[in-house]
Amino acid sequence: MNIHWFPGHMAKTRKMISESLKLVDGVINLADARLPTSSQNPLLYELTGHKPTMLVLAKADLADPEKTRQWVDKGDTLAVSLRDNKSKQKLLDFVQGYLDRTLRKRFIRPWRVMVVGIPNVGKSTLINLLAARRSAKVGDRPGITRTRQWIKISGDLEMLDTPGILWPKLEEKSVSYKLAATGCIRDEILPIMEVSKWLLEFLVREYPQALARFDRGTLEGVAEKMGAIGKGGSLDLDKAAELLLRDFRAGRLGRITLD
Repeated sequence: MNIHWFPGHMAKTRKMISESLKLVDGVINLADARLPTSSQNPLLYELTGHKPTMLVLAKADLADPEKTRQWVDKGDTLAVSLRDNKSKQKLLDFVQGYLDRTLRKRFIRPWRVMVVGIPNVGKSTLINLLAARRSAKVGDRPGITRTRQWIKISGDLEMLDTPGILWPKLEEKSVSYKLAATGCIRDEILPIMEVSKWLLEFLVREYPQALARFDRGTLEGVAEKMGAIGKGGSLDLDKAAELLLRDFRAGRLGRITLD
């Protein structure tokens, strides 16, 4: 499955990020802890190359804790759940500590940090958590943020929210499946059945315990257990595929890392 999904607003985002770099002191690259490698857009590192960049792994509560720990141990990386208010102070301390270590402040104004990442990874949610108010638009689907938004976090920190950006072309099939399974690409353009079958094969191989409640690691088994029944009593495999992805994204299959 090769995905070509680079809408016009993503091309504009690329230009926006390049133009905004001169306005900020550092960059937060926000990735998904369930795919800490595949959710890091190499294009963003090309765009922000000379700026101090820290890595934050969101949705850590849904990821395999041992694999997440290995990333955090590399340094300059923080793993958090953006749904947990306790993460706010961890984030603030991490960002402030990184900037203080990396840069010498020669001005009175607050630190300015740009938040970048792929669609639906949680950039606006991170900013709203730190600002303690709904300042940036959020949603459970990619493509919500379309414009640049400055948000005042405190007297010492301001953040720039940017739209999500993917690669112009996703060449590697496994990366496409991973991004699709976690909801970083709109379901409307995806072969849902194909993505779900890939996810099932991965879980059978790497996390068989996640499928313990199903009689077998197939879409038919998922359909039978979850009551996905079509007309005439036949199994509705399309519905089963949707339900499997829904439960995976919500963490109902356990804490799983795809990378």
